[in-house]
Amino acid sequence: MLDLRILGRLEGAVTGRQVHLGPPKQRLVLMVLVRHAGRAVSTDRLVDALWGDFPPASATANVHLHIHRIRRALGPGRPVNSGRCGYVLEIAPGELDAGRFVTSLPEIRHAVEWGDLTRASRLSREALAEWHGPAYADFADHPMLRDAAEYLAELRLETIEQQIDIDLALHDHVHLVGRLRLLLAEHPYRERFHEQLTLALYRTGRSAEALEQCRSTERMFAEDLGLDLGARLRELRKRILDGDTAL
Repeated sequence: MLDLRILGRLEGAVTGRQVHLGPPKQRLVLMVLVRHAGRAVSTDRLVDALWGDFPPASATANVHLHIHRIRRALGPGRPVNSGRCGYVLEIAPGELDAGRFVTSLPEIRHAVEWGDLTRASRLSREALAEWHGPAYADFADHPMLRDAAEYLAELRLETIEQQIDIDLALHDHVHLVGRLRLLLAEHPYRERFHEQLTLALYRTGRSAEALEQCRSTERMFAEDLGLDLGARLRELRKRILDGDTAL
């Protein structure tokens, strides 16, 4: 059984045993193959990934050597197939942490739609536990990996937002204040986090702090981004001022 992890530093295990995935260039070849799992990646494209516009004379031979070593590391049960179009890594969703994360998201949404919030909370925590750092952390800024890394990062943030919404619906407000402050320190312009923090403060009896959170968010968005406060946060502030008990 293969287990590859790209949500953080690249790691791999075969039948539960950690495997050595080699030096940086070999690891980059494997990450490009993972990024295009199930599709052929040509030797020329792998050469471009490793050396850009200035490949050495031995570039093609080095790519073949990296592929050979990757095959040996992953074992005979997980070959990297080769053909006229290039190299193909066949990998099932359950064998990749990013695959397990992405395939769990519809199940979470389904649990929310059916009102099973306890199960939705558990599933979202299990999904987020797949993350141990930024996606493709070793080479997240590489041109061939950047878009995939950014896409997965956005899915992670959306899942965190959904998980916090679930916890708010389950009236688990107290622990959320500290967590949201930490998230906002990392993502200061994520308006949904500001809205959730405002609501969590209000529900823990800190109405003045909730209103101050709205004011500080409004100032920051205006001064830093030249933007007005979003409609959802404006509506939340109005409901707090009106003493809306439905909150």
